[in-house]
Amino acid sequence: MWTLSFKQLSRTSLYHDSEPSFHEKEMKPRSTGFLALAEELQSYILRSLPFQDILRCTSVCKALRQTYMSSSELQYITELGGQQLLPVPDTDLDDHTSISKRLQLLRDKAHAWFKFDIQSFETVSIPEQFHDAKTSLADGHLCLFNEDEQSAKIFPILPKPSQQKIERDWPSGSLCSIPNADSIEVFMDPAQNLIAIACMIANETLGMDDERLYIDLGALDGDGGVHPEAAGKTLFLSGLPRCEDGLYAIENWKLEGFGRHIAFRRSLLFHEGGYKFGEEIWFLQIWDWQRSTTSSVSFA
Repeated sequence: MWTLSFKQLSRTSLYHDSEPSFHEKEMKPRSTGFLALAEELQSYILRSLPFQDILRCTSVCKALRQTYMSSSELQYITELGGQQLLPVPDTDLDDHTSISKRLQLLRDKAHAWFKFDIQSFETVSIPEQFHDAKTSLADGHLCLFNEDEQSAKIFPILPKPSQQKIERDWPSGSLCSIPNADSIEVFMDPAQNLIAIACMIANETLGMDDERLYIDLGALDGDGGVHPEAAGKTLFLSGLPRCEDGLYAIENWKLEGFGRHIAFRRSLLFHEGGYKFGEEIWFLQIWDWQRSTTSSVSFA
């Protein structure tokens, strides 16, 4: 494989270095060396350079500048480097997005900040009961969840004119559909009119490994029934692993949604008596909530 640095390229003869003959002086100068290569080959070679060196090459001569301006690949490399992003190998065989399209998307996202008016702002009043709540922004709505109070709230703050505006409160104790259960995480997606609630049922007479978890799905503007596009009301989780001499205790968790997929991560520690020790073990489950109530993907 041929690799080179900007210094090596600068030492390479871009033009013929020997003294031209009388007849050569009368003829139009012709590029030799690196510039004599086809433009596609020049671009291929330059792609092996760091993005800073690619930019330096554009100031060497007009020919290299033209090579750069004609190559979406070279511009994509420098755009990634300029935004301090790392290139990711294309592992999705069904993704046929061209380099020129990816380059345009990168530039559009970068230029979006120039359209942001920092002088324009809006003050949002948050009820006192949600001052210490978990907050998230989704599709122009502010989503609040107070685990201590077992309450939640959603209301619009910057919705687009064409968007549906959702405003609703879930008072204390109304999130979980099963008695004696506490909600531990809430995810809201106004774009899909979806609320997902992770709940935990604990029986004081049983050990911590007998705690049961489930995820309820509902409509943000509904009355507690099944979401019209969901495969069912409840997503089922696999049980926690058991130990001979102790139990696994849940240390933390995270519930997220990505389009038609919902993911729930649990982090566990070995628990014996009043002590927790050992390495943390994590479990990740993913559901296609519109097609099935059982997890299609599990990682541990």
